[in-house]
Amino acid sequence: MYDITGLNSDWVAAIKSDWTNNVINKLQLTYSNAYARQDGKIVVCIWGLGFTHTPGTAAETLELINWFKNQNIYVIGGVPTYWRTGQANSDAKPGFIDAFKALNMVSPWLVGRFDINSVDHFKNNVFPADVTFAQQNNIVYQPVLFPGFAWSNMYPNNPRNQIARVHGDFMWKQAHIMKSLGVNTTYIAMFDEYDEGTAIAKGAENQSMVPTNHYFLTLDADGVAVSADFYLRLTNDIGRLMKGEIPLTAQHPTTHQ
Repeated sequence: MYDITGLNSDWVAAIKSDWTNNVINKLQLTYSNAYARQDGKIVVCIWGLGFTHTPGTAAETLELINWFKNQNIYVIGGVPTYWRTGQANSDAKPGFIDAFKALNMVSPWLVGRFDINSVDHFKNNVFPADVTFAQQNNIVYQPVLFPGFAWSNMYPNNPRNQIARVHGDFMWKQAHIMKSLGVNTTYIAMFDEYDEGTAIAKGAENQSMVPTNHYFLTLDADGVAVSADFYLRLTNDIGRLMKGEIPLTAQHPTTHQ
């Protein structure tokens, strides 16, 4: 995965050079059996396409996508929440839809966009049309799910527990919505991103596990105790749900302890 955040106007050349000189020739990463593959092709994800804070025009984006595809590579695009509409006053640049149509898989970034209540607006007004558009254009739709969000670990003046996890109910509700729409693959943000409060990796269960001289968001912040590995187990159950190994239920099957 390439994250183009912070790159400059030569971002396309920089990625091509890194892929050719480092990934392929020097490190030979794609020869490994561990390298990700989809539909028999090696996978490359380019995150940050079409965002207002990242470099690149629509033409440059399309050119890079096709450069990879011409090498028989499966290309995933990490794109803005409003990738399909280029909605004004959002983090999406307008005019990128033709470039996005060239992707094999589109992965809209949804972290921080809603909480357990406001996600219903997206369920009714955004996601169904996104899914339909992707299907009509032969693009796999892989939305980003997240357990909760809080920048207060990184920026102390930001709200604490800004988007509550609600002891797993929030992330499961997102998965439930997507499965109900026929989506069978999702991207979980993130494994260990503690600074944004999105980590699913083991964390402090309660205040007895954190330093006394500094604030840390703990897993019982919503009033229900969960085990340190709860979000790892919840993620596993979401994977099983997406694969059709467990039934779709309104409540998550994952025990809190």
